[in-house]
Amino acid sequence: MRSKGFSFALIASQLLLGISVGFSSNDSFAKQEPSPQPYSQPYPKRIITLAPHLSELVDAAGGSERLVSVSAYSNLPESVKQLPITSDARSIDLEKMKSLRPDLIIYWRGGTSESQIQSIKKTFNKDVQFISVQPKKLSDIASDIETIGKALGTDSAAKKNADALRSKIAALNTKQKNNGERKVRVFYQVWAQPLMTLNQDHIIGDIIQRCGGEQLFANEKVLVPTVSREAVIKANPEIIFTAVDSTKMNTDWSMWSSFPQLAATKNRAFIDLDGDIISRPSPRIMQGAEKICTEINKVR
Repeated sequence: MRSKGFSFALIASQLLLGISVGFSSNDSFAKQEPSPQPYSQPYPKRIITLAPHLSELVDAAGGSERLVSVSAYSNLPESVKQLPITSDARSIDLEKMKSLRPDLIIYWRGGTSESQIQSIKKTFNKDVQFISVQPKKLSDIASDIETIGKALGTDSAAKKNADALRSKIAALNTKQKNNGERKVRVFYQVWAQPLMTLNQDHIIGDIIQRCGGEQLFANEKVLVPTVSREAVIKANPEIIFTAVDSTKMNTDWSMWSSFPQLAATKNRAFIDLDGDIISRPSPRIMQGAEKICTEINKVR
């Protein structure tokens, strides 16, 4: 059984609850939206975030002490665990948000529906800044951090952490070049029933590519497409990944391991990933990227 937290921490973070939200190339990194009126106030001091990874971006930008509320399942930095929760994957508590008097609200277009966004903006129509993020590549996370830092007036701290992330990305690229050129066929399983995966526009697709993987179903038009088991078997993945909400959980891989002719079965390459380090587009996704690269290289 998957825990109740799994449905938000993983499915929502992989955009299953945001499929209907448009994925515009103009929103591939953080965007500070225009204020309803000329913004001449001091830098924001009271921040609300609407997705778990956003508190991590605020922390990386140097503003964690300004957070006054976060979304359910936010767990970094440690201090956010003590903050009130005003949103989860399905709902937003506007009255509670109003009581906290935010001057900056940060949301993720993949995890907050357009109707919810409009409700929030209608409620906070004066003196509140908005920043939206929708990263499609690892490098976009660094841009997210810098954009938030600029809005907070913490440019120096934000740039330091953004540059540190860029260095890790560069190191990952260099390491991969030294591991050979052969592409390894990769299937990333978001959900088993119905069987869902990701296309190349998702940030995990960027990771797979950087790690020298050939992402199956990368060219599907839908960000989180539903595929058939027969199609996966025909594509013959050499390795299959999925994310779980606890390192103590184990996925039932029998739906694939029961096919001895499958390359992934022959390779014994069914890999559980900790959802916190692969499904959240924050600096710690690099831990998940390293894990994916390591496992792909084992198969190679």
